[in-house]
Amino acid sequence: MRRALVALVATLALGLSAARAHADTPPTVWQRAENPDAGQAYQLHLKVAELLWQAKQPHNPLKNLLLESARSKLETGNAATSADVRLRFDLGDVYFELKRYREAISVLQPALATAPRDEGAAQGWLDLAFAAARLDRSSLELDGYDQYLATAVSARSDLSILSNRAEAEMRLGDLDAAVAGYRDVLEQGGHVYGVDPQILVLARWGLAVALDRNGDPAEAEHEAFVASEEDPEEQIIGDKDDVFFVPEYERDWYYALGRIQHAKHATDTGQALVCWSLVVDTWSHYVRVAVRGDRWVGLARTHLAAAILEQRAAAARFAKANPGARTLPRRPRPC
Repeated sequence: MRRALVALVATLALGLSAARAHADTPPTVWQRAENPDAGQAYQLHLKVAELLWQAKQPHNPLKNLLLESARSKLETGNAATSADVRLRFDLGDVYFELKRYREAISVLQPALATAPRDEGAAQGWLDLAFAAARLDRSSLELDGYDQYLATAVSARSDLSILSNRAEAEMRLGDLDAAVAGYRDVLEQGGHVYGVDPQILVLARWGLAVALDRNGDPAEAEHEAFVASEEDPEEQIIGDKDDVFFVPEYERDWYYALGRIQHAKHATDTGQALVCWSLVVDTWSHYVRVAVRGDRWVGLARTHLAAAILEQRAAAARFAKANPGARTLPRRPRPC
């Protein structure tokens, strides 16, 4: 299951790259004497930093071309084994942006082991965590977040990382830690000026799911109701550009909890029937596509069975209120 990574994170990464490029200093005379290639490596780093900065501008149609140019320059310059750790961080960042997550990890892990607190390490830890998230390596992801948080830029950015961290805890089955993590995000969010409200909505969705899986249905229902009120048409939890799950079908759990709330608060029998039918379809899809070993599929089946009973009861109420009706109403919004 996986993962709410919001647009703020991309903005944060952009800021880290720009700040790092400006903070870099050229090699000293002594460093050049010790390593004759130091000046050349520094110039390559500056070129790549500029390409990365341009590539990370929002909605840049040339993003992939810029990234491929940076990749080519770095690979030609043997960046993966360079004595200048900045080039190794650069290459890891480029691989991540190109969605070459395994290669990003293979470059970043040894670089971060060598220089865990270098100027470029914050971006490196972030890239490592996100690459691990994409590959469903939650333990490595958690380590990346924790190392990043040790040098976090601002409280505003921390909340996004803390929310992702809670999701990774849930993935590993530590539901108590996940619940505590999501609650912490929501608590801190009330005291951080200018926090992106989408981060808090996503944390609310995550808390509802974690509570549900942790055997606290009453609290889960409350949080799901609040989340469905804050995100009534599923635009935030359904945003496939800035919010991702591994596996993708994990999103169904969030949808289902919200749609249950819409069904329970339907204003007429037709709306209730359509909403409960959608809940059944959502749980059915989760159960049908769940991978072998999915730790939550048993609970999903239980939810599905309960939803089928609710659907049948809703159908009976609709038939009683609309005798002779042959068609169902269209799907209401929200539902």
